[in-house]
Amino acid sequence: MRSTALLLGLLAALGTPMGAQDAPVLRGTLRDSVGRPLARVEVSHGDVRALTDEDGNFRLTPVPMGRIIVRFTKDKRVIGDLEANVTADTTPTVQVDVVSENVEPRTLFGNVVDSSGTPIRRVTVEVITGLVETTTDSLGRFTIRGLPARRHLIRVRRVGFAPTYVAVDLTDNTAKRARIVMRQFAGQNLGLVVVRATMVAPRLRGFVSRAEKKSGWGKFITAQDIELRSPLRTSDLFYAIAGVRVLTQRRGTGTLTGRGGCLLALFINGMYTPQQSGVGIDDMVNTLDLAGIEIYNGIGGVPPELSTGPPNSCGTIGVWTK
Repeated sequence: MRSTALLLGLLAALGTPMGAQDAPVLRGTLRDSVGRPLARVEVSHGDVRALTDEDGNFRLTPVPMGRIIVRFTKDKRVIGDLEANVTADTTPTVQVDVVSENVEPRTLFGNVVDSSGTPIRRVTVEVITGLVETTTDSLGRFTIRGLPARRHLIRVRRVGFAPTYVAVDLTDNTAKRARIVMRQFAGQNLGLVVVRATMVAPRLRGFVSRAEKKSGWGKFITAQDIELRSPLRTSDLFYAIAGVRVLTQRRGTGTLTGRGGCLLALFINGMYTPQQSGVGIDDMVNTLDLAGIEIYNGIGGVPPELSTGPPNSCGTIGVWTK
């Protein structure tokens, strides 16, 4: 019998106004599923750490402004992670589900909600790095068991919502829970009103800047290029790129190699996603999700955000999604 405990963290992101001397502070209270405080739980972000007191309260400082990952550890065992948005004027409410030791390892539990916290049913949940797919139930919940012990890239899709990617680390052979928030496409009920915008998502700004300047040794495929070419598969965009070969395997399509047949280092939205036997780029990214691609045939000119994986002299490919 699996047992789970619900860890509710009400995190007040108390940033200070620009120019103030006090560093931003993240405060919270940790309680279990029956409301009992969780004492002596380590709360950390990077090298910044704090312990909850006897009432489950903690104060973590200094923390940077923006989205950060906070980790909870009890008796040297990671019991949960969450993403908090630290701002100067908001107090977000976040939730983390903690899995007990009795749950089978390498299992991903999760729920998908919209920006108001309402569960979304019939969402397609894909483990891109594990070739597994499922659908959320009427309460937005999903369960995927028997995943390989590694860092996984998850994609969730539903008509009317922007595709969302999250990373889940199962390298420690434990079970994890994920709460995924999907953003609804704006303007769906505007009828004949057409809204055009040039705002660039924060994660795409580096790519857009490099593509506009054609900086470094990279080759760039922009959203406009993708629209003009109308590829049936993502791998179709690489056939005309010098130094890149597209291989088709029995179980996967579009494995990308460099000169001599070596596997190119692949990053999706800045996350290192190593290619594996039987898993190609067409299994990982749909053409409808593409926002841009950059290709580097060697180690020269590769931007820092595409250099977090193991050194790869074969070359690097960065894929960015909408």
